[in-house]
Amino acid sequence: MAALSLNDKLARNTNSLAGKIYKTSIPTSVWNTALVMKEEWTNGLSDTQRVLTVERNLPANIDDWSTVGVNSASNSCAPAADIVPRGNTARTYALVQKAVESDRICVNDTRNSWETNEQIAKTFANLRAANAYIWKRRGQLEYTRIAEHKVIAANGLPFNDAAFPAIAPTTILTQKTLNIYYQTLLQMGAAEDGGQLGRMDGRPQFVLITDMDTSDTIMNESGTQNAFLWNDNRVKELLSPLGVDRSFRGFTHIIDTHPRRYTFAGGVWTEVDPWEEVAADDGTVKRKLSAAYIAAPYTDSVIYLPNVMTMLHPKPISSVGSGTSFNPQTYVGDFQWKNVENVDSASAYYNPDRAWGFYRALCMSATKPVHPEFGVVIRHLRCPSDIGSTACATIVSDGVGASDLGSGDSFFV
Repeated sequence: MAALSLNDKLARNTNSLAGKIYKTSIPTSVWNTALVMKEEWTNGLSDTQRVLTVERNLPANIDDWSTVGVNSASNSCAPAADIVPRGNTARTYALVQKAVESDRICVNDTRNSWETNEQIAKTFANLRAANAYIWKRRGQLEYTRIAEHKVIAANGLPFNDAAFPAIAPTTILTQKTLNIYYQTLLQMGAAEDGGQLGRMDGRPQFVLITDMDTSDTIMNESGTQNAFLWNDNRVKELLSPLGVDRSFRGFTHIIDTHPRRYTFAGGVWTEVDPWEEVAADDGTVKRKLSAAYIAAPYTDSVIYLPNVMTMLHPKPISSVGSGTSFNPQTYVGDFQWKNVENVDSASAYYNPDRAWGFYRALCMSATKPVHPEFGVVIRHLRCPSDIGSTACATIVSDGVGASDLGSGDSFFV
């Protein structure tokens, strides 16, 4: 086997690099916050585990009552009982794993590179941002997978539990649609079963994860501008850590900068990736925001309830006794530097002098479906070409808009 080929990815001062080194970022998301419930995986049970839900039930004859009368060859002191039946639902979940690594870094390539320490620091920061994005996507995809209400914003609000209906949305997301699902969730007992994010003005509050345009449109619908529900103390307690300062008609709006977006053709949904890979100046690659993503006509908004799912991570294992030892992992994507000696010249990882290494992170998680019946994801229209155009009030002969302040204003001096 040929030895591993190493490629220098560090910038060199061949054309007079100078000054500060900059970097581009990937924004963090609400899916990276404590809003997503997390627990520890239970070791020693099974590779696939189950969660049990005792379902709500009622007797068959709720409205049947018997008259209390004087006993005559009867026993009115012991009326016949209506049985409340019992029903359980068991759902399974299992661990999945993912490893993430950096490019290989050779000590010889670092010796004469430009500001090597700062370049490596920026590279490490990008690795951590990539890890955050991986977990953001995991949360998004798992919530959508588990949610039993995958809804299309069209007449009748068609939905499926396994996959979105093959129907194109016909409307943007409206407060009326949210009102329907707000009432439905209350009727299902979602607030009592841990789905609400506290109360404001006596109303249970649910979370709406959406984009800025959708949130602004809902808050500016005709006749709703003054319908905000405020409670400063509860806002500080519940929402400040998420960067949110208000709720609206039972929903706390949390902006996701990169919600999932789609095209739809031939009855098939195709997700559009926010980031496309393009060539960088030095022959490597970089990611830029995709024009197709900006123009995508459909997007998902999520009514997020924390009791829909819980993400579990296994605890680190450093030993299982009898002199064994392992490198303990957090399994949440913490990067560790790997520089492993390898004297096998036939190995792809030949490294006799420990002269090259790389960063590596290990992720492991299971998604426990707690109350998938409360999960609602709404796929709806977005109107990227609608910029709300307004023409100038006055046009003068040279084509320049006249000032409402008057020609003698200091702006024109």
